[in-house]
Amino acid sequence: MQIEKKELLTPNEVTFILIGIMLDVTATSLPNNVVGVAKQDGWISVLIGAIYPLYVVLIVVYVSGKFPKENILVISKRYMGKTFGTILNLLFLLSFFSFFPPLISTIEIIVRTEALPLLTPIKINTVLFFVGVYAASLGIKVLGRICSLTFWMVIVIIVPTISILNQGSLLNIGPIFGTGIVNILKGSLDSTYDYSLLELIFLIYPFINDSRKIKSSALKAVGFTAIIYTWITFITIYYMGKDIIPKTIWSFFTVTEAVQIEVVNNFRYIFVFFWMIIAIKSVAIFNYVCMFIVQDIKKIRRKKVIYVVIAIVVMVLAKTYYGDVLAMGEITKYTSTISVTYNLVYITLIASLIWLKRGGVK
Repeated sequence: MQIEKKELLTPNEVTFILIGIMLDVTATSLPNNVVGVAKQDGWISVLIGAIYPLYVVLIVVYVSGKFPKENILVISKRYMGKTFGTILNLLFLLSFFSFFPPLISTIEIIVRTEALPLLTPIKINTVLFFVGVYAASLGIKVLGRICSLTFWMVIVIIVPTISILNQGSLLNIGPIFGTGIVNILKGSLDSTYDYSLLELIFLIYPFINDSRKIKSSALKAVGFTAIIYTWITFITIYYMGKDIIPKTIWSFFTVTEAVQIEVVNNFRYIFVFFWMIIAIKSVAIFNYVCMFIVQDIKKIRRKKVIYVVIAIVVMVLAKTYYGDVLAMGEITKYTSTISVTYNLVYITLIASLIWLKRGGVK
């Protein structure tokens, strides 16, 4: 796998990209997902849910140590044969793609609800894909810089929510562990949807300019994301309580309405604006991943055509199956479980084959 020097990523850029793929606009509804089972202990469930990405880090450290210059798509065909390896890689593509339509639908609904109600879905989605595809076509290095920018945007919009501590109630988060360990663990499974797609690292680790830093870059990404997710869930429960959260769609949006900054009339507008840029970053990453895997399966000369096909398919699926928030929740409950399970089996299988055939491959 030949990689030009100008495409190499710094360890920090790898960290930012991994944060970018995990942390997207769906985080605003994370408290809704876990409170249904874990109640006031939902924030504990989110923290425990970080075990999944930590397992992914463990596997990637092992795989990258054996093949630092080859991504998992190449390794899959090396050990499984070209035909079966390609099939596994195609399923890996579909596992990523399954997250794409609900992401687009969520962004479109948020934009029309919170920012620009007069815009039609087709206009919103067209702009999203135009900007996202353009950013993705510029390459992984540019995506790294975009993710660096959105990382600081996340900091800017999360830090002010600390002020909510003066407005919530400790009664809303008590008693701690009151729902029981079984329900807390069940809630942690619901949070794996938000932690998923860290598997992107199996595609980009050959791009890092110092392979010794893969472990630290990935751990930083998981640590930061776990802290943000835990905080979002904690402060939402602390401010709203477990009974009110299920009555909202994006509960964390409600929390941002309570943030008061002297020089800012309405912090919610700033939050929505930055959140939209973070959303475009996610669209760009998904387009890049889809094209990256498609290119591995079959060399494509006219990439613009593939980008257009991807956009049309995603928008049609988003409109047909994910246009309604309730329907979206029901569908993603199953698709995310299948995708996360497949990715878990896929990376574990590849790591196991590397270990079993460590003497060499014929």
